[in-house]
Amino acid sequence: MRRAIFLAPLVGACLLFAQPHAHAGDLPAGVTPPPRFAPDQLLVAFRPGTPGADIAQAHAAAGAQVIRRFDAIGVHFLRIPSGAVEATAALYERNPNVRYAEPNFHRPLILPTEGRDPMLPTGLGTEYLALQWGLNNTGQPLYDSASGANVTGTLDADIDAPEAWDLSRSNDSIKIAILDSGVECTHVDLLGKCVEQQNFTDSTTTADVIGHGTHVAGIAAANTNNGKGTAGVGWNAKIGSLKVCHEWPSESFPLLGMCDVADSVAGLMHAANNGYRVANMSYGSDPDPYSPSQAEADAIKYAWSKGVVLVAAAGNDYASTRHYPAAFPEVISVAATDRHDNLAYFSSFGSSWVSVAAPGHDILSAYPNAGCGIPADDPEGCYNWLSGTSMASPHVAGLAALVLTRYGNITNTQARAHIENTANAQGALGQNFRAWVRYGRINAHLALTADNPPPPPASITLTATGYKVKGQQKADLQWTVTTAGTMSILRNGAVIVNEPNDGTYTDPINRTGGGSYTYKVCETGTATCSNEAVVAF
Repeated sequence: MRRAIFLAPLVGACLLFAQPHAHAGDLPAGVTPPPRFAPDQLLVAFRPGTPGADIAQAHAAAGAQVIRRFDAIGVHFLRIPSGAVEATAALYERNPNVRYAEPNFHRPLILPTEGRDPMLPTGLGTEYLALQWGLNNTGQPLYDSASGANVTGTLDADIDAPEAWDLSRSNDSIKIAILDSGVECTHVDLLGKCVEQQNFTDSTTTADVIGHGTHVAGIAAANTNNGKGTAGVGWNAKIGSLKVCHEWPSESFPLLGMCDVADSVAGLMHAANNGYRVANMSYGSDPDPYSPSQAEADAIKYAWSKGVVLVAAAGNDYASTRHYPAAFPEVISVAATDRHDNLAYFSSFGSSWVSVAAPGHDILSAYPNAGCGIPADDPEGCYNWLSGTSMASPHVAGLAALVLTRYGNITNTQARAHIENTANAQGALGQNFRAWVRYGRINAHLALTADNPPPPPASITLTATGYKVKGQQKADLQWTVTTAGTMSILRNGAVIVNEPNDGTYTDPINRTGGGSYTYKVCETGTATCSNEAVVAF
């Protein structure tokens, strides 16, 4: 008997979040590991007011052709001679009109090719709400990817979605941008949900042949209360399929997904300029010599300035290493929990940069029908259990849609405060969520009942990154101060900023030779410091 559901036990940190670099052991047999960045592409930012003739001259000197321009942030996406990325970046960096030049980095999503078990407990029909423990955990027996058996959950280790839906079910004026591998908008659980399908990649199709984007979209805003499939957190919210992750090495189901920085920037700019109130980014990578991307940082700031609530997956490294775009200060970074309210065994964490946690282990959602070997118009549809912070993030994106509807004309700053400041600091078994993330595990009901969210816990975020250009070391220290009190920023023990206002600051450094700088954020006049960061040269 055919079953319109598709299970995929987690294989390592495989399917669900971009890893910094693909290792041969992670890839399907016969697939060549991708390079770190496109061999013939560059992102270059010019200073405001640079004459067009000077820009054209710079491109001519580099042998560059403009693929796309992001005028709002002053960035040109260029095609350059193949194999000359670092040399051409250095050429642009020597131009006084250039703010930065960086490669177009690849961020791979790695898909498992084994371990799938297309079986579902019988007698459940096509209504799978009872299996969505993250929305309403009654301690019910649920599929467990590690054992392949049913395992009992923990009462109330969930986001209290049914209680929240009594207060807000969003509405179709709220649009969630799904920046991902595309969305199968013809899926029975997503019919009528997609307001558009845009492809910002080199892929020849807008279709989701990877499966990741469809699964993410279903978590955020699947058709709900329709007697079929799963329920979406955002209930009545609409979605936009903004394809920023393409197939690697070919359009074959399923293989590797690649999310390029330039495509991420394009998707963010489109969302910001086309009325999206929420953007979900279930991709990213940890820093490398050119990362985090300054172009992506500029696009993030632009989208935030346009009122978009930005949400991203924290990563599947089970470490505190920052991942981007999640670690940008404007983004709600999301870790993953399991059905017992524990931090999922794969989830990245860090109370200095990860905002909240949300259910992300063994999450059931829509999946492309090809994954189940059924027709595209199948009336039941294909569904899949997946695990990762990629699955946690859209829970938060869906909640943002509920909050924006519930409170009407509020800003993205206010919506973010409702989500973060009302998160549960303690888990269903007494866990201290704030040992893992800054605020706690989201609680949708509390987010919709707190007219005046409590102030956030004191926090200061400090991030140092460095990159090399032709022997010269450049480093930017970024810090975000989001707490009251008197604070100072110290570099090698000396105060460089005294009592900064809340906000994001940057300390650019240009130097050659060896050495290091140590930064700390300290209470003024005391030895109480936090978040030390070291930049080595």
